[in-house]
Amino acid sequence: MKIPTILVIISSILILTSFTGCTSSYGKEYNTVNPGVLTVGITPEMPPQQYYEDGELKGFDIDLMKEIANNMGLKPEFKIYEYGGAHEALLNGEIDCLPSMTISPERKEDMDFSRAYIQTYVVVAVFENSPYQDLTDLNGKEIAVVTNTYTEEWAKRYLGSLNANIKSYDSIQGLVSDVYSGNIDAVVTDQIQLDYYSKNSNFESRIISEKMTIEYWAIAVKKDNHNLQNEMNDALFELEENEALYELKNKWYD
Repeated sequence: MKIPTILVIISSILILTSFTGCTSSYGKEYNTVNPGVLTVGITPEMPPQQYYEDGELKGFDIDLMKEIANNMGLKPEFKIYEYGGAHEALLNGEIDCLPSMTISPERKEDMDFSRAYIQTYVVVAVFENSPYQDLTDLNGKEIAVVTNTYTEEWAKRYLGSLNANIKSYDSIQGLVSDVYSGNIDAVVTDQIQLDYYSKNSNFESRIISEKMTIEYWAIAVKKDNHNLQNEMNDALFELEENEALYELKNKWYD
């Protein structure tokens, strides 16, 4: 049976329309692990960036990646890892990105980064009533860091000459617990996390170092995934332009 020409034309229009609708739903073609999904690796033990509260994921990174996924027309999906696990997952192609990663020359060898959207500092802090006044007082003392973080890398690189015992923790909770128990003399962390715990955990701290090193935080993507890297940059630029990024910073850091 010969199909009338008009029906062929109508069918063709409907098919094209359906494909166009699918494309516009996601905006563009993205080089992601799963089509239509932005798979984000997180370690929800790093408030105020990412953490659980009453069984719900919260934090600056969670809100930011939801905004970016929405901007790109993708569905955000968060995969949970222990410290260091998300880094390996990115290298292995299990996830698309890692938010709020400190940019460093060493990390640039393994992954690419979006434009930086947060600036903070590495700091060395002690309890307010601690007798230690500067870094030289920490010679032979116990200094705590969280494992597989930039601050751990920094502490081992710059504080090694103090002959201090740099103790790495698998979680920020374990570190904080030892700080309160008096087993730790000082903490190396970033200014943002220190401010959070000083405000929310009654950790009356005192910084005994100058702002040692500037940290620039960005979204890490798999090496040479320039398609996703460029789209992340576009999304971040738009969030800056419409002040959504500014509002997120006010929400989580003020």
